[in-house]
Amino acid sequence: MKSSLIIILIFLLIGCERVSGEYRLEYVQDGDSVILCCNKKSKTFIVRLKDIDAPEKHQPFAQESRQFLKQLIADKSLQLIGKDKDRYGRQLVDIIIKSKEKEISVNKTMIETGHAWVWRYSDNLKLQWLQGQARKDKKGLWALEENQRIEPWKWRRKNPRKH
Repeated sequence: MKSSLIIILIFLLIGCERVSGEYRLEYVQDGDSVILCCNKKSKTFIVRLKDIDAPEKHQPFAQESRQFLKQLIADKSLQLIGKDKDRYGRQLVDIIIKSKEKEISVNKTMIETGHAWVWRYSDNLKLQWLQGQARKDKKGLWALEENQRIEPWKWRRKNPRKH
């Protein structure tokens, strides 16, 4: 019993690992994907914000989402939590802006300001609650007409990428 508990604790700690080091923004691809500098090999790398999904490039509110994320993290020292990768090889992370006073979760901020949806498979109840509040208060994309608010996963299905 005791060894099972230890194994579970180790698994939980590994799954929530804070990526060591501080990173800086190089480029914002969209409201949920950014290129950061620098990894252990001093190269840029792509991260995707965990548990959120922002409007795609040609969707309504895409530019506003991208611009908001850029303003939020530009010229800031960023810390990352998470080590999983998505099917495109992007690191899935929570981005944290650390200041002297507090730590700010970028992922949470994107949801609570209405600049992204909670990812459809997320089980993060806090983000789901924040999205409900943003929707109720008509913040960000929730101020759009309902026919303009198409969830990114539905939009991608109707508009597949052409390679």
